[in-house]
Amino acid sequence: MRTVFTIIFLLAFIPSASHGHAWLKLKIATAEYAPYTSTDMQHGGYINHIITDALLETGVQVEYVSMPWEEALEATLAGEYDALSYGNFVRSRESEFFHSKPISAESLVFYVNSEKEIRTWSKLSDIADLKMGITEGYLYNDEIAAFIEGNENVVRRGSDRENFEALINGDIDIFPIDELTGWYLLEREFTDAERDNVALISPFISTVTTHLLVPKGKQNSQLVLSLFNKGIDELTLEGKLTRFKHLLKEGYYQHPQKKVHYDRR
Repeated sequence: MRTVFTIIFLLAFIPSASHGHAWLKLKIATAEYAPYTSTDMQHGGYINHIITDALLETGVQVEYVSMPWEEALEATLAGEYDALSYGNFVRSRESEFFHSKPISAESLVFYVNSEKEIRTWSKLSDIADLKMGITEGYLYNDEIAAFIEGNENVVRRGSDRENFEALINGDIDIFPIDELTGWYLLEREFTDAERDNVALISPFISTVTTHLLVPKGKQNSQLVLSLFNKGIDELTLEGKLTRFKHLLKEGYYQHPQKKVHYDRR
C-alpha cells in the first residue's frame, strides 16, 4: 500500500514536458521491427514515437538501445533496462512483465501460398494439415501459442522476411503476422511477381494490442508503468494517438527513398 500511495503522490506533482527539463530519464530496450520500431525510421518508428511522447507528457526522457528481440527481452528481465518496446499482450508473459495500457491495436492475419485452395477458415483445426511458418522468439497470441506447441507442422525461422520468402517459394503453406507489418514487408521487400504468390485469407485471427513491457523485478517498475499509463491517457485525450496512426499509414516514419503508403482509401 505504501508503494501505491507514493506513486499516486508523485504523479500528482509530476511536471509536464512544457515545464523545463526532464526530471527522470529512462533507458528502454527496443528491437528492429519496422514499421513499429527501427533505428532506420523517424523517431525510431511509430511505437517508439508514441512511447517517447507519452513519457514526455510526464516530464520523462527516453534513451533507446536497439538489439535483437530475444537479447532485448533477456536484458530487460535482467534489470539492465527500465522497459522493453514493445510486445503484444500475451498472458504467459504476465509473470515477468507488466503490460502497459494499450499503445495500439492491430489485426493478426494469415497469409497463405496462392497455390493453396484455402481462402477462409473458421477454426485452427481447419489449417492443422498446413505447414505453418512462425518467427523465432515471437509470441503471436495465446490461441496461436497453444496451437503451435508440439505441432510438427510448425517451422521456425529467424525473421518475418524469411517466412515470407518460404511462403513465396512454397516451403511453407501459411504464415501468421500482423496485417500492417505484412503489408509493409511485401510492398517494400518483394516484387509484384513475388507478391502474386501469397494471398491474405479471412477472417483475421484476432485483434492484438501492443504494450510497453515493464519488468516486474525492478524497484521503479510500478513508477515507470504509472508514468507511461498517465502519458498515454494524455495523448489519447489530445487526439495524438489517432494522428500518429495516420502518419504511419502515410509513410511518414519510413526512409524517404523507399516509402510505403498504407492508406489505400
